[in-house]
Amino acid sequence: MGDAQSSETTEMCTAIRRLSLHPYSKYRIPCPRFNEPFELLSFSYDGQRKVRFDDSELKYYFPPIINPPPCLLDGMDTQIRRDHSKNEHIDGLLAALTRRYSYAPNEFQSDFVMYRGMITRIFVTPYSARDSWAMNATKVGSTIYIEDAPKSQAEEQSDFEQKMTYTGYKFETLCLLDHPTHQLRRDGLLDSALLSRSNTVVDTNREYCSVFRTRLGNHSIISGAEVDCIDQEKPGTAPNRLYRELKTSGILDSPRKLEMFERHKLLKFWAQSFIAGIPTVTVGFRDNDGILHNVEDFRTQDIPRLVKHKQGMWQANVCMNFAHQVLHFIKKYVVEEGPEMQYRIAYDSTSQEVQISALGKLEPFLTREFLARVARP
Repeated sequence: MGDAQSSETTEMCTAIRRLSLHPYSKYRIPCPRFNEPFELLSFSYDGQRKVRFDDSELKYYFPPIINPPPCLLDGMDTQIRRDHSKNEHIDGLLAALTRRYSYAPNEFQSDFVMYRGMITRIFVTPYSARDSWAMNATKVGSTIYIEDAPKSQAEEQSDFEQKMTYTGYKFETLCLLDHPTHQLRRDGLLDSALLSRSNTVVDTNREYCSVFRTRLGNHSIISGAEVDCIDQEKPGTAPNRLYRELKTSGILDSPRKLEMFERHKLLKFWAQSFIAGIPTVTVGFRDNDGILHNVEDFRTQDIPRLVKHKQGMWQANVCMNFAHQVLHFIKKYVVEEGPEMQYRIAYDSTSQEVQISALGKLEPFLTREFLARVARP
């Protein structure tokens, strides 16, 4: 990574440290080592957004019924929406790690702790260069904790965007069962369970989360990711290999739409699933009226090959090498320890640089319980 390190456009005397996205050639080298994610534990968010250390929100996949084609806008007026005005920080992840620490303290020697969304955001930046982002970081001991930066003003979606977002949640309800299919078949309940899915109320408070550890090159990472479902009963080891991501997309009825799907959607689908070790992405293709036309499975490991050698497409090694270098950059400049000391890590789309600046001492975003039991400053 010597060439990548030499690209840092920083000077020690400046308040803002800068890492240029360009040139891309420095990232077109063999992929850094990536360890298969290993699940440490899992937890659920119930309907009141309370953390439960159980599998109560783990759902089971069964293909949706698409004959006749369902409308993914059905029930939009009765959905239960999560209140995003409350900043949950990384409280759920920290609560899970606090619980795990009580009987496995040696697993907490990690360079970074953050949700998967933060890693995904870094992964896709080389090919989403127009999308700015910001995160906050704090260092306690040898570990850097990262969370999404609070938004200065909530970005309101248009009516169309809200509808398309809802179709993703509705698609999930049409793919999920509360119990394993073999159990429902044994009890004679499978047919009624399949029919009842269309009437399930979308509740975005409920989530099932997997907490896992992995390594990208020289950087060890503990992360958490929402998991949509699993293919069968959860095994005692390597459950990631049975998890499944559920996504929606507009129908690909023109060469232009296919190109945009491969360039942007498949990139994000791959990054999210690859980081968490999830092997399958199931995509429901719907039209602008929300009608579900077809469903297709994509193997995560095969997605980069689908776009390989196509003009203007993305490369997995560029994403991985860029992320590896950004983590190195963060380690280099997020150095002052203590839960009150925070840094801003941001990607500026205008300059196309990742920038790090010290925010100073602020109210810690690490919970008191976590600091008392795990990350003792």
